[in-house]
Amino acid sequence: MALPLKDGITDETRNSKLAGQFAIQSEWANKKLAPVFDKAIRQTMNSLTVKTESNEKVTLNFTYDKAIPRPNLEALMLEMVNKERAKAGLKPLQADPELTKVARAHSQDMFAKGYFAHENLEGKDPFDRMQDANISFTAAGENLALAQTLQIAHTNLMNSPGHRANILNPAFGRLGIGILDGGYYGLMISQEFRN
Repeated sequence: MALPLKDGITDETRNSKLAGQFAIQSEWANKKLAPVFDKAIRQTMNSLTVKTESNEKVTLNFTYDKAIPRPNLEALMLEMVNKERAKAGLKPLQADPELTKVARAHSQDMFAKGYFAHENLEGKDPFDRMQDANISFTAAGENLALAQTLQIAHTNLMNSPGHRANILNPAFGRLGIGILDGGYYGLMISQEFRN
């Protein structure tokens, strides 16, 4: 999954149960080693995250302007998030089409401009981007992930205290997920939460 092969091979690998299991196992090893090697960011062969509400910015070694939205994966990730909330005794989050637009735009911007961060290159954070889209909120948050599969992204978000806190925040009632498929560059995922 981490090799820059043709998009068709990447798609087949992502859909392979065997390859997915191997990727999850490599993530287990990376998780064990992350505290030793990297406190600021969570970067592995198959995934990348930055801490919630941080100014951390990762410069990607590529740009990609042909990423396509994956509404089917966005719906699946909402189901995954709501399963976690159900286990914690919380109400499910409702899909938010307005936030989905904001999330997709941020995922696209990160791919196109070669960065990974909560703050875009113009200095706007998630709350600025929501306000620019005329979205009202009193509580809001953002999770970001770049991963080869949806399961890897979800597992890493749930294993990170800050990201997990957003997913399980009882103050949030709506979620917009923007997943852009960058072929062998992976899935760029923005989760935008609000009350």
